[in-house]
Amino acid sequence: MPSSIFQTIYVQTSIRITLLLVLLFLTLFAMILNASGLSATGKSIEVVETDQDVDFPGNMNLSITAQGDNNIVGVRLFYRTIDSNIWAYAYPNFVPATRITASLNLTGEASSYLPPGTEVEYYYEITDAQGNVLRTDSTVVVYDDTRFEWDYVQVGPLTLSYYDQSESKVQSVIKELESDLENLQRILQLDDTAEIKGVIYSRRLHTLDAFPQQSRTTTEQKVFQGFAFPNQRLFLGLGMDRGLIVHETTHLLLNQAMGKSAQNIPSWLDEGFASYMDSSAKILSGKSLDTHTNPLRAMNKVTGTPHNIGSFYQKSLSVVAYMINNFGESNFQQFLGELRAGSTIDVALVDIYGFDMDGLDARWATESSEAWPSAPADSDGFRQNTKNPSPFLYFNSWLLGGLVVLVLLAVSIQYIASKLRPPRDSEEGLQPWEDPYLWDDDDSEEPYQR
Repeated sequence: MPSSIFQTIYVQTSIRITLLLVLLFLTLFAMILNASGLSATGKSIEVVETDQDVDFPGNMNLSITAQGDNNIVGVRLFYRTIDSNIWAYAYPNFVPATRITASLNLTGEASSYLPPGTEVEYYYEITDAQGNVLRTDSTVVVYDDTRFEWDYVQVGPLTLSYYDQSESKVQSVIKELESDLENLQRILQLDDTAEIKGVIYSRRLHTLDAFPQQSRTTTEQKVFQGFAFPNQRLFLGLGMDRGLIVHETTHLLLNQAMGKSAQNIPSWLDEGFASYMDSSAKILSGKSLDTHTNPLRAMNKVTGTPHNIGSFYQKSLSVVAYMINNFGESNFQQFLGELRAGSTIDVALVDIYGFDMDGLDARWATESSEAWPSAPADSDGFRQNTKNPSPFLYFNSWLLGGLVVLVLLAVSIQYIASKLRPPRDSEEGLQPWEDPYLWDDDDSEEPYQR
């Protein structure tokens, strides 16, 4: 019997101790929450409303109205593009008070350029005079080009936005793209592909406010028809063109295939592979291009005049075609796998092919298109090599050669004429049209301006 009483007392004591510990824990938690200033329930600060207003070009106006028991003294807007791991922040404009409205034009004040179609995730952090902080839930706004009524079509992981395109044209391109994208995903060994977007403009005039700023010469000579933005998982393009869409989609999916561990790949590989996946691209041989191009080590970025940019793309395509056609698709996949794991270009080339970038350059330069085996082909005839380069490739060489011939011809004629001309009086001197100091000062006719 006494044993039973002791057991009852022990149980009751244990329960009391447990309840005291729970109460102590809850008290400490409340004190920590209060000290941190976070108002998860929004009792001290509450959001009245938020607003998004997109007016392309140049306006993504975000605003928030909030109120609290104390003056609201700080508002920060945190934002990032949808696929980025890095948050940036900006300070919207407002006047401190117990009820405020803070606003910010994200494109004008926080970012110099955003491609249309970009998805931006954002949230607010609001602080009052007592140090209380309210963090809002994140939301997403899309920076659409509001000038047009857009239609949408899905093909594989790609959603295309377009306007002013005939339905027959769209369906024809989509049918061809299905096999193109399947082949691209197979080569990149992408089993799980994130959704991507393409924004297609119908007229070049409409792209002037949409495309990123370029040099005047590049813009006037219409060098670029598309731009890919891997971090935003979208591309912009001019025209419902199969080759353009395949090229830009390749940039986005190659970036996905590389993942987060890969180093930045050079532009010659990025642009060369994207061009190779376009079945209409014409491949020139290394032997025909070598003397007209820079070495691969100088081709990390696409720069230069329109002519140099054209040569850059031709060589990039030719080198990638040489790698795949001469050494096989499997080796190229292993090469990309090494890059995905974080290897440098040189290390990956040596591991898979047995030579570095300089060795690739030297071997490519000696190859003619006749030595290449047929490229991988799908049921539509995916790739055919072009053996003869375009005659326009050598235009500069022809022009320089012609000038040299003309100069030699002029010198020869002048020499022969000097031998046939009768000797001139040594005191005759120069004629007025040969010496500017002997021109008539009273001549009122002005010379032509250059």
